[in-house]
Amino acid sequence: MAENKLLKLAEKKQWKKISKLAGSKNIETVCQAAEACGTGRSEEPYNILVNLLNSKEDSVKLAAIQGLGALRYDISSQMTRLHWLAERIPDDKEELKKAVSESLLTLKEAKK
Repeated sequence: MAENKLLKLAEKKQWKKISKLAGSKNIETVCQAAEACGTGRSEEPYNILVNLLNSKEDSVKLAAIQGLGALRYDISSQMTRLHWLAERIPDDKEELKKAVSESLLTLKEAKK
């Protein structure tokens, strides 16, 4: 679970601060920022998560994918982004593929 500090920043919609933390060299902090973004309901956390999908670190990508599955901003756009990503994940990255599938299912349920 994201550190309380980051969750409190998300509750207060302090997305600029979270965005700065998402650019940290500390992978754990970046993953916590992604998780905090998943609690959001606006464009700012969506953009942070989309940027994190470009990370070279699989743990960051995983956190961003899970964040997109939890975020409730523009569900159709989130699903399109995840479908696009699913087509580009190498077959040997099973954990990432599974996370995309789970996030898509979560979003599909939320869209009903």
